[in-house]
Parts: sequence; structure tokens; C-alpha cells
Amino acid sequence: MADTQLACPPASVPGLVLLAHGSRDAQWRRPMEAVQAAVRAAQPALACSCAYLEACAPDLPTAVAALVRGGANHITVLPLFLGTGKHAREDIPRLVEQLRQQHPGCRFELQTAVGEHPRVTQLLAQLAIEQTLADRA
Repeated sequence: MADTQLACPPASVPGLVLLAHGSRDAQWRRPMEAVQAAVRAAQPALACSCAYLEACAPDLPTAVAALVRGGANHITVLPLFLGTGKHAREDIPRLVEQLRQQHPGCRFELQTAVGEHPRVTQLLAQLAIEQTLADRA
């Protein structure tokens, strides 16, 4: 009787891409890179990369390819956008679908724009109130 081995699915190795719009102004990237640094500080074992839709590098396919080369096979794409405009509704889902085709061994999770999260809304409101009241003091 032949030994029959059941193939176990590979372990899920997470990766995170912080996806932002992009700008030619190098200073514009600082807040995105600060988020990346905070993620790395909080979760040093989590592979995390920034990516940009236009005007600066790396783009999303390049960032994902680097994560895959590093062993990630379950990649979350988090759009660092305040709202769900055309990029978040159409362009990013199309790019993620292309990545699914290019990396069939990977699982991709596309999150909603961070600005749509209630905690971000509350934080922005709190900052607005604090700044307004601080300016009056």
C-alpha cells in the first residue's frame, strides 16, 4: 500500500503595502514613511512597504514583488487616502486584480481607504477641535 501524503497549504506569511497617491515633492512622502516606521516599530516581524500610484517609486507592483521575494504570500493593501474617490473605487481594485493574476500563489486583501475608518474620522475631528481651541487661547 503506497503512502499517501496530504499536501498542507503553505503557512500564511503576511505582508502590508501602505499605498498612497504619490507626489514629485519628496517631502510629501514623509507622513507615509512615518506610518511605515510606526508599523515596523509596533510589528517588527511584519513585512511592510510603501507604494505610490504615481509620481514616485516604488509603484504597487514593484512593492508587492519585493514582499513576495521576501516570502510574503498574504498581502494586505491599505490605501492611505482620506476618501474613496476614483483611485480607490476603480484604479486600485484593478491593480490588485492584476497582482492576483501575476502572483497566483498569494492572497491579496484590499482594505478601504483609511479616511473612511470611523477612528480616523474621530481623530481628525479631535485634531480640528484641539487646533481651533488652541488658536483661541
